[in-house]
Amino acid sequence: MKNCFIVTGTTSGLGLAFIQNLIENDHLVYSISRKESPYLLELKSNVNFKHFNCDLADELQVNNTLESVFELIDLYAIASVTLINNAGTINPIGNVGKNESKALYNSIDTNLKAPIVFSNYFIEQTQKFAIKKYILNISSGAGRKPYAGWATYCAAKAGLDLFTTCIGEEQKEEQFPVKAISFAPGVVDTEMQVTIRSTKKEDFDAVTRFIELKNTNQLLAPEFVAQKLLELLASDKTINGGLYDVRDFIDEKQ
Repeated sequence: MKNCFIVTGTTSGLGLAFIQNLIENDHLVYSISRKESPYLLELKSNVNFKHFNCDLADELQVNNTLESVFELIDLYAIASVTLINNAGTINPIGNVGKNESKALYNSIDTNLKAPIVFSNYFIEQTQKFAIKKYILNISSGAGRKPYAGWATYCAAKAGLDLFTTCIGEEQKEEQFPVKAISFAPGVVDTEMQVTIRSTKKEDFDAVTRFIELKNTNQLLAPEFVAQKLLELLASDKTINGGLYDVRDFIDEKQ
């Protein structure tokens, strides 16, 4: 029996690295993002892969996509099922009082609301099944340390961490528990980092640090982070509700 993965935010970066790794290892993969990259389009003929276009800030699209995904998954015929809540946005960047309401709503919807809704539906659909079930929430060091100019992003990731911990507490009482963990992937070389480096210093005072990380080749490759995360899941040595950080694995970087 195959392992099944549902991954959000798969157009590029870490999400795309997850997809590439999973497909190469012959897993069942359900991809969810606002648009399809050339690589995702090439996978349309792969019987183990299905992509769904979905704006995670749109409640109707989210609900319809969740229903469509689980209509295709036979929970009686797989070894495990994993939800990877990877999609996220760093915008808006700027001190509180200087951001547009629409951008603030979009940030909370994408970074916090969507992972909560996805996790809720995932647990509802899988709770009674005696298979391995995982929720991997991609968090951030910004959820554990404040950054001026990132207040909304920091708050959303902090909320995601605590949400994960709460799932761990709740699942202790279940016969067939779902294991949820939250992982801060570090500074990964993705489009989000491009956005950060292009920010004006008046909006994000720490921008020079992130430019320096790029210039000194200190960014982590998405493929490395995805591999370490999938190895962590496969080891089954995590604590339900646990919070993890890429720095725990940095010595193993190739």
